[in-house]
Amino acid sequence: MRFSETLNTVDLILEAKDVPLIIGEAGIGKTALVKELSKRTNSHLVTIDANLLKEGEIGGLPIVENRKTVYAIHNKLAEVEKLAGLEDDKNVILFIDELNRCEHAVQQELMNLILNREINGYYLADKVRVITAMNPSNKYESFESSDYQVVDMDAAQEDRFVWVEMDADVKEWIRWGMGQGDKVHGNIIEFISTFPEYLHTPYSRESIKATPRSWERVSKAYKVYNDNKDKFSIDIFYNVVKGNVGVSIATDFMNFIKNIKNPLIKAEELFSYEVLGVELKDRIKRESQSRLYIMAKNSLSFLEKNINEKNINIFANILMNYPKDLRLGIMKEIKSDYSTELYKELLEADTFLDAFFSIYE
Repeated sequence: MRFSETLNTVDLILEAKDVPLIIGEAGIGKTALVKELSKRTNSHLVTIDANLLKEGEIGGLPIVENRKTVYAIHNKLAEVEKLAGLEDDKNVILFIDELNRCEHAVQQELMNLILNREINGYYLADKVRVITAMNPSNKYESFESSDYQVVDMDAAQEDRFVWVEMDADVKEWIRWGMGQGDKVHGNIIEFISTFPEYLHTPYSRESIKATPRSWERVSKAYKVYNDNKDKFSIDIFYNVVKGNVGVSIATDFMNFIKNIKNPLIKAEELFSYEVLGVELKDRIKRESQSRLYIMAKNSLSFLEKNINEKNINIFANILMNYPKDLRLGIMKEIKSDYSTELYKELLEADTFLDAFFSIYE
């Protein structure tokens, strides 16, 4: 399931006081999802990377006090205890990542903490909600081609979790990347929109696989490169790209950015007009479907913050110049992906309804 669906599913599981187990390929956003959920629920967040633990570490080293053996608390669990003790009415999310990428003994210790909420005399407070995540094992259906070095759980342990399979979704990633602060450079958004199969390539034969996370790194490097062309050559930037997404995709990406001639029409420019002129309409009609899709997404982001009759009419007129199949797809996404307020405002506009019904003429 895609990011937003996974987010809501995990939220419901926690509300039911069960333990979700998020399964997904490396780099698709499992950690980002948990961070987003902690913000949504106004919860404290503590993360434990299971693959970094050694046997006995999470359970604490034994020490003798007053002729009794007690166990020192791991620093992460001490942090959980401190946050749970605050009088701020916030829950604490304990996120245990890479659950099947650690030693078997470590996994058993974590299982005790996750499922019994206790380890060597340390108890999780009622305010603590546990989320776990792992990479897929090739023993699971639909993941037969996975080749992660994992330690599989037995059937009894697996049955104690609510399993949530997470996939990379191109449209959601593009919308996220175009969000507040332009998280991902526009040229990369345009490239992935044109070649959606390049966002995530877990089964590529190349040793380096493209992931949503690796494209974020490419975006950061691209911004640095553009600001420092006197210092870094394009060949140096290419080395960074291929180190993130592999040689073949890097080659396609470099050819793509070298051949970008005309920048996308910005949403601010589109909505600055009172009406769309013939020249602007012709320019829109000449654009590729991938660029038109990005333009619509930018326009909707602008419209969410600037809803008024004039802007709605401009947006409707923009859509009237789109191919009918693309127009219909965008209109479906408005209903599913954008605010109810925006959708209602659009439905009350005759120009928007005309743009919809003209699809079927």
